[in-house]
Amino acid sequence: MKKIFCILTLFVVLFFAACSKKSSPGKTAEIPKVRATTYTDDVMPLIQMKCAPCHLPSKGGFKANFENYASAQKFGAEMVSRIERNPGEKGFMPFKQTNKLAAEEIAVFKKWVSDGLVEK
Repeated sequence: MKKIFCILTLFVVLFFAACSKKSSPGKTAEIPKVRATTYTDDVMPLIQMKCAPCHLPSKGGFKANFENYASAQKFGAEMVSRIERNPGEKGFMPFKQTNKLAAEEIAVFKKWVSDGLVEK
């Protein structure tokens, strides 16, 4: 009797284990697409807030022009290099500031570069 009970228990456990799989044959889980960081949507708003007026000629700036994509993309890696420096180091940006940009803001510039300097 014990043998029959053990076999039945094992059968029931295996049956429920097999039925609990949620994937159906032939279908694979879709990988969510992650939007690339773009100049237009992500970088330009930060430039307008944190790099003006120096890097925006329309605001009276006279430094490297980051006001449009074509000119800003040339400086992508250099932007990251300079905003990652510490205050007081040569080339630190934002110029004449005592604090670095927030880590989240720096991450936007870094992701833009690593995503391939996408415009839109």
